Amino acid sequence: MNRSIKQHGFTLVELLVVITIIGILVSMLMPALSRAREAARNAYCKNNLRQCYIGMSIFADKDPQQRYCSGAYDFRRDGCPDTWGWVADMVNTGAGSPGEMLCPTNPIKYQEKWNDMIGADTTNGKDGASVHRLACGVCNYGGSSFGGTAINTAERADFITRSLLEKGYNTNYAASWFLVRGGVKFEPGATPLSSKIESGSYSFKGLKMTLGPLTRRVTDNSLISSSVIPLLGDAAPGDPDEALLVLDLKRSPATAPAGFSDDGLEQVYAAAGDRLCESFCDGPAQYDVTVPRLALMPKTGVPLEAQMTAESSPTGIGDPVIGSNYWLQDTRDFYCLHGGGRKLSCNILMADGSVKEFADLNGDRYLNPGFLKGVTLTNEEAKTIGYRDGTVDLPPHECFSGMFLSGDVFKRAAFE
Repeated sequence: MNRSIKQHGFTLVELLVVITIIGILVSMLMPALSRAREAARNAYCKNNLRQCYIGMSIFADKDPQQRYCSGAYDFRRDGCPDTWGWVADMVNTGAGSPGEMLCPTNPIKYQEKWNDMIGADTTNGKDGASVHRLACGVCNYGGSSFGGTAINTAERADFITRSLLEKGYNTNYAASWFLVRGGVKFEPGATPLSSKIESGSYSFKGLKMTLGPLTRRVTDNSLISSSVIPLLGDAAPGDPDEALLVLDLKRSPATAPAGFSDDGLEQVYAAAGDRLCESFCDGPAQYDVTVPRLALMPKTGVPLEAQMTAESSPTGIGDPVIGSNYWLQDTRDFYCLHGGGRKLSCNILMADGSVKEFADLNGDRYLNPGFLKGVTLTNEEAKTIGYRDGTVDLPPHECFSGMFLSGDVFKRAAFE
């Protein structure tokens, strides 16, 4: 006996219901996946910073002065970046390749100092930079600036891409002022104690007016705990007027410099117009209400006894109680980019090898050590300064933002 079998398919309504349910489940799952990816990137970033500390320790072990590095990643202030600076130190000691140890969360992968190398020669220094440092390594390849390539040309960009970028001399982390500058030099014989006065247009962002890179002797003997002395952190976008890449960073057969073999392939690493990041924090600053702005320490002598007294007080410099009458570190070269959404944070490597994660408490993405106490800014003023208000994101017991790592160890007056 034949039996008819009735076959049923899905109706359109049933398919739509299933698709809707799947869409809801996916939408619920995606934020969790995004958070998991960011957590993995954040962990990778912290591991990179710890590896950088190992590299700095290796350098300090071998350095006669026990410096953690030889300077900043800044061609015009510190010298050719394959010879001078903490990035060069890591590559040259074999401790790691900072160019491959980038923070994966930061969308910016290259330093604003690439523009300097594209458009500067080995005599174009800043803040009293040594001509010898400028002319080291590939910056004076074959006895001429950057292999004899002309400034602001594709050939110059090709040369530095092959000679520096492809060999790991790059980073998207920003150094603290302490790591690469150590502290201000004092004016000999000045009463009261004051910062050094130099003829010329030198600033405390350069080596000439400062003590030079941080040393292990200082951190080991400082009254400031090494666990609160910052070394490296996630780098902020550079200023728009100097941190947009002027030429492609690429290697191409069409622009291969003399003396370089070529595999016939073109490799583009960054395109003209890409945003670049900051190299290191600018140093001591005060809030200038007349502009308003954060003004870096002026190039003339600055009395510092009151600063020293404040830093040795029970509260310590940077406490909101002290306010903005003293010099604090301009930390706007660090940037909060981890976490996703509106709750962002910045990873900072400390001088004891630990990595701390500091939260952006007011949504401006910058870490405020204590500026703008009691100050109300307009939206335009906040845009110019970066800090939205006086919210303290870097409490002094977690991150030192004063000036004197040696602590209150100086005589205040001549005893004899």
